[in-house]
Amino acid sequence: MSYVKILSQVVDQLGLKPPEIAYEKRTNRTFHAVIEVHLASWTSRGFRGSREFTGTSTISARKAIRKAARGVVQRLERSGLVQINDFNGQDLKLWKKRVMEIAKICKKVAEERDELEREFTFLQNNCARLLIENGKMEEKIARLKKKLSGAEATEEENGNLMAENNELKAEIRDLKKQLSEPQNGGL
Repeated sequence: MSYVKILSQVVDQLGLKPPEIAYEKRTNRTFHAVIEVHLASWTSRGFRGSREFTGTSTISARKAIRKAARGVVQRLERSGLVQINDFNGQDLKLWKKRVMEIAKICKKVAEERDELEREFTFLQNNCARLLIENGKMEEKIARLKKKLSGAEATEEENGNLMAENNELKAEIRDLKKQLSEPQNGGL
């Protein structure tokens, strides 16, 4: 069994996005192949490796692609997603259970991350709202303090005016008494 077939079986059985395979013939009569894996899909299943795998051959593009596929399969095996007992095609055993456990863990982590992001956004919005309300309250307090200081000054003035008013009332009473006394005495 070739590495390309192993790679296609792994992609099919694990439900991964298929990799992009490209090759070119260079001027020095060598073939250069590049296999680029879809990291978002592959890492969610537990893949740990680089994005691109290359292979070169002086014989054919197919040989270069096989070399690149060999690199991908070996990386999958090192990541623990595949166990290949016989590279000739006798036995290909996928660790599907482990892959599904890793996928579940990744999903839980993603859900927890999303929940934390929602809570952070909520708290950030509340913080902004509370800061705005705090500013408004500080403005109100400043205005009330200003009014209170003005009211204290007005109370002093009112006290002075009332004292002056009482003095004037006392003088008016005295004058009325003085006016009323001569009239009573002259009769």
